Amino acid sequence: MSRRALMVSWLFPPHTSIGAKRAYRFARWLPDHGWNATVLCRRRVPASAWDRSPWPLPDGVTVRPEYDAAVFERFTPPPGEGTHETPSAKTVSRTWRDRLDERWSLFVDAMVPTETVAIHAPHAAARIDALLPSHDLLWTTSYPYHSHWLGVRAARKHRKPLVVDLRDPWTPNWVHRRKLPHARAVEAWMERAVFDAADAIVVTTWALEALYRAQFPQHAHKFVTIHNAFDPRDEGPMAPDTTTPVTLVHFGNVYGPWSFETLYRALAALRREGALDGRAVVFENYGKLSDRDRDLARALGVDDLVRVMPTVPFAEGMARMARADALMLAAWADPDARLYVQGKLFDYLAAGRPVIAESAHEDVTRIVRETGAGDVIAPGDVTAMKDALRRALDRAPDRHGATTERAARFSSPEATRRLAELFDRVVMR
Repeated sequence: MSRRALMVSWLFPPHTSIGAKRAYRFARWLPDHGWNATVLCRRRVPASAWDRSPWPLPDGVTVRPEYDAAVFERFTPPPGEGTHETPSAKTVSRTWRDRLDERWSLFVDAMVPTETVAIHAPHAAARIDALLPSHDLLWTTSYPYHSHWLGVRAARKHRKPLVVDLRDPWTPNWVHRRKLPHARAVEAWMERAVFDAADAIVVTTWALEALYRAQFPQHAHKFVTIHNAFDPRDEGPMAPDTTTPVTLVHFGNVYGPWSFETLYRALAALRREGALDGRAVVFENYGKLSDRDRDLARALGVDDLVRVMPTVPFAEGMARMARADALMLAAWADPDARLYVQGKLFDYLAAGRPVIAESAHEDVTRIVRETGAGDVIAPGDVTAMKDALRRALDRAPDRHGATTERAARFSSPEATRRLAELFDRVVMR
């Protein structure tokens, strides 16, 4: 007889974020391991984040888009099909209004403990109270972090086990550190209370697990690492079209401390050396590109090689990744970088194309090398980046990414098997 988990995830497909995909992949594969799921998520996805890809779910999964009250639907217009046009390189520039809007959002985030969507917490708490009694276990995931606090309250009230899923660090987080002191103090208190109450705490990197075990030795036994993962694909990687430009692809946003500065400097150096003469090469970023990176590309004279592409549906993005000459992973040369593994790395494994990962992260190095996915470059190593780009420019037939067999341990069925085993242990305790 299957057990049932209540999964509280503000983000869920058709939302395009990696957080939505993590919750979706767990929900999709849990029934194969003796657990059905009810997913409590937001009602309507903003048009800018709506992904029209197919998101199939088995019969054992029920999605309840009731995290927020129906009244808020009027503030989120329904998404339309829309079109996805290829913009020109001129989109490297941004208007002053766009920059001002982003800075205002950062200021508001610095003022508010957890996040502004905590306005939905009272309604979400009521929905959790209504749903949880018929479930065997409660699973909450962040972002948003306030969902864990709702989980603590509901688990105590209904005497149900609680598994907390931290997709990113909570207080050991660069986003947390730029908040104002009062917000940081509240969040530190909430983090301690959640860790005290949770039956298990899932994180996405081995380094974060080690850090939290050191910070909270009384709860060391609760921390478990389950990386992000990828869904197996029926289609294999495609050979790049040699009649098109050599295409470097980054799938997702570049923001905060992440940057492609080393890539830009390597491209500029190759251009000066004549290595790009007679060769067409483009770097396509599918998502937001920070003002810092836009300015760097212009200053180094490679903005004509950079295309800031609109976000595309996940299925279409996978197809574009499968045709790329190289899949890029942005760098962050900071000790905090070891706490994060960008979720897109696992989609890169599924795409099967060569990866160029600029990273000092031990998890990234281990994953790329174990799967044979490609090159790992130390942050700021322009020479190594030039060498990797030359191999991409040559389009050597023996260049390939991860194979399905070597990457299997990072697949969604395998990650979900580990989560289901954790659920079983927690319920039995």
